[in-house]
Amino acid sequence: MEERKEEKGTIEMIGWEDLKKCERNPSQELLLQSIGKLEPEYWSGVKLVEDYLYGAFRFHEERKRESQILTGAFLLNEQKFVLAVLKGESEIRKQMEESLQKEDLQKNGEEPKMEEGLEALFEGILKQGQQKVEQMEKYLMDVEQEIVKGKINRNRNQTIFECKRSLAVWKNDYAQFLNLVESINGLEQKKKEDQGQILSEESACYFRVYENKLRRLTEETQFLYEELVHIREALDAALSYEQNRIMKVFTTVTTVFMPLSLIAGWYGMNFVFMPELQWKYGYVFVGILSALVVLVCIWFFKRKKLF
Repeated sequence: MEERKEEKGTIEMIGWEDLKKCERNPSQELLLQSIGKLEPEYWSGVKLVEDYLYGAFRFHEERKRESQILTGAFLLNEQKFVLAVLKGESEIRKQMEESLQKEDLQKNGEEPKMEEGLEALFEGILKQGQQKVEQMEKYLMDVEQEIVKGKINRNRNQTIFECKRSLAVWKNDYAQFLNLVESINGLEQKKKEDQGQILSEESACYFRVYENKLRRLTEETQFLYEELVHIREALDAALSYEQNRIMKVFTTVTTVFMPLSLIAGWYGMNFVFMPELQWKYGYVFVGILSALVVLVCIWFFKRKKLF
């Protein structure tokens, strides 16, 4: 278990197994009971529990093309932030430690505030989301540019489906976090109207700002999801155009040589009294006629811009 203290608040982070086995303080006991009633595996959101906000979340983390689910729950009030990690403890701990260490360096070794612990958790998730969205946006722009230039890769369908799956997962994750933060702000506002307060003014201000950032990220993800649909339609149109162009060439070639088949069939008939059969220049005449028919067909198709 890890604990950071400051005059105005306490930050605690603990793994699920440690939470079940350790000698728990009152806030940890309340968190354990809340998780038992509303498991993050099946429920995500925020609920008022005694003098705390109880929140549960789960999101997907992609590492080396492998996706894992990170799950956590927390208690939050003006004086304390307790985070229990059920799945992916090492990843969440790593994110928070990196952010807190960075803040420590900026503070010249001072212990971080509780608000900085909140920022380390939520901003870490937001930062990763922004990076993934930027990378996806660049990739989709490259794909769209290739399609416009006529560089059609038939394997793009598979990559587009993979992108669609990833965007759907991200969209659901960010929508869940947006709902969570909106609930925190809503409950805090309701408590203030009832002449009470759950969060410090600094924490409440941070969550209001974070809500706007998360809403923009959710909208960007939705935009990319819709853009991917347009790219898929453009790819289908480009593939159809390419297939039609190939069929057009085959049809034109077939049409050009069709009169020759008629001539070959006509002069291949074994009639004794065929006029050109005994003619000295009969063979040359048929050859010139065939070449002339081909040239006329080619001229006609070029004039109609069909060849």
